[in-house]
Amino acid sequence: MAIVAQSGEETLRVLLEWFEKNKVTYNQEAIKVVTQQQTQGGSNIVSPNGIGVIAKRALIDEEPLVLIPKCAVISSASSALANIFEDEGLGGSLALCITVMYEMAQGDESPWYGYLQSLPRRADIPLLWDTESQKWLAGTDVSKWVERDEKNVRDDFGVLQTLVADYPSVFVSQNGVRWDDFECFMDATSLVSSRAFMVDEFRGNSMVPFADIFNHQTSAANVHIESEEAVCLLCGNEFGCEHTEPLDDSDDESEHGDHEDCESHGESGSDEWSDEGSDDESDGEEIPILIDHNGIPVIDTSDDMDVDEDEKDKASDENEDDTPKMDDDDMLSGTLDMVVYQPCSAGSEVFNTYGDHGSAYLLHRYGFCDADNDFDSVALDTSDIMHAISVAVSEKRAADVAVIIARSKRMLEPRHRAHQSEEDEEEDQDDEEEEESDEENESDEEDEDTPPPVFSIDAPGHPDLNLTTMLVLSLAEESVFDQVFESSSTLRHFFPIIRQFWKLFQAKLDSGASVSAAFRAANSNTVVKKHTIGMVCRVAHQLAEARLAQLGDNSMLKNKPADPILRARWESAKQLRTNEASVLQMCIKRYKKAATKLLSP
Repeated sequence: MAIVAQSGEETLRVLLEWFEKNKVTYNQEAIKVVTQQQTQGGSNIVSPNGIGVIAKRALIDEEPLVLIPKCAVISSASSALANIFEDEGLGGSLALCITVMYEMAQGDESPWYGYLQSLPRRADIPLLWDTESQKWLAGTDVSKWVERDEKNVRDDFGVLQTLVADYPSVFVSQNGVRWDDFECFMDATSLVSSRAFMVDEFRGNSMVPFADIFNHQTSAANVHIESEEAVCLLCGNEFGCEHTEPLDDSDDESEHGDHEDCESHGESGSDEWSDEGSDDESDGEEIPILIDHNGIPVIDTSDDMDVDEDEKDKASDENEDDTPKMDDDDMLSGTLDMVVYQPCSAGSEVFNTYGDHGSAYLLHRYGFCDADNDFDSVALDTSDIMHAISVAVSEKRAADVAVIIARSKRMLEPRHRAHQSEEDEEEDQDDEEEEESDEENESDEEDEDTPPPVFSIDAPGHPDLNLTTMLVLSLAEESVFDQVFESSSTLRHFFPIIRQFWKLFQAKLDSGASVSAAFRAANSNTVVKKHTIGMVCRVAHQLAEARLAQLGDNSMLKNKPADPILRARWESAKQLRTNEASVLQMCIKRYKKAATKLLSP
């Protein structure tokens, strides 16, 4: 799905003009936006004729490079379809995909045409790979995620078809966008997956012009986005918001609310436009209210719906340039700033970071995979963990552990062991939770909206803290296990203590300390028994061995394809398999040795 096909230089020219009109500014003395003629070494993000950013001089820490007004982003919350999404209860990535498709359907009449014409037709994420290419991912985490995605995206497309049927005058197939075409929807899905950034609490994930020009490198990123996320949830303004002004003497809270009103927007929303024309009792389709970038209705909702053609032409002439203009009021919404946080030498490509993510996440979401990634991890299936516990202890113990996991989802939130500072924050949160009543915590723990916990083996080869903590509990003596199982407060006290032990134990192993020395340093307060930790190490390396067997070998990758697109997929799949195997092999080597040492008489 593309608005127009043109040369790379022409695409860039139109994009830069759009930046200027919309006050998306960048330091032209420091950086240059260029068209890439070939894929850069170490990254397969920038495809031929793609766009990237090059440093014209050395960049220094904390130097601002790009200023992006929030009113220039494409967000479902501030789009022309915002009222429809509000009425239909749609949000998240689906609403953003529909918004992107809608703007593309407007062609050069879209306020974002200059930006949209610079995007590729689609991002080559694994979800869009053909069946033969997806076979290269067999046994990897990405393979499991793609299976889930295929069902979810089909469900989303069904929701879209219902929406199109309900609003046929809004969702018109034109300019290469067909609303009944699943492939067209997949194109938009891939663009949103690979390019959307979190902007703030009002706009959520949005398409951010210029920010998506910077390409990602896990270990060599130079810039990142800085943005104020706490904004008014009614209008998205960062400051100067009328909803935060004191109410006048009328005491009419429906017109201007305080912060509490803003925070309820996610449930009730703003009725500023939604009641206009609601008394129209004419037969036929109800005409929805669409709003443009500046909040102005773009479909007449007056009682007289028959608009004279001459009036349409006049209105079209008056709005000949649909490119959104920014005045001082627009700046109230704030900006996103691209700021240097790692120096970059002159002549080098300037890289952004899409977050501290492992290879599987990067390939799944963005379509590429790095060779060296400190945040690599390999997920373990909970059923495999329960089987290992039933073998090591008993089936009853495994069943009881499953109950604890279900009760402890909030204490087992996904995190990578490399996020050391986050661990300290988690421990502080656990201490605060201890002060709450058991009833309150049990209610929290049973919250259906809390995602299931993630257990994994993390680079450079350690079971993650969720897994080690749960294994210590699972392999504990009966009296200890029963005490933790029967008391929520004991469970909350147990988790941070055991996490702290494993955090220090793993750090000592990474530093080159012997297994015995690492255990003594981590267990200085005698919180666990040596035998128990030895058993945890044994189960950990057994789980890694089982997961490595599921990954299998690389026999399906014997023949490197000649086709450039297939070759890029083949290389990404091979790199992912190599990365995941390396993490698992290191865990097996390290924890088999630790188990032997700790379990020896």
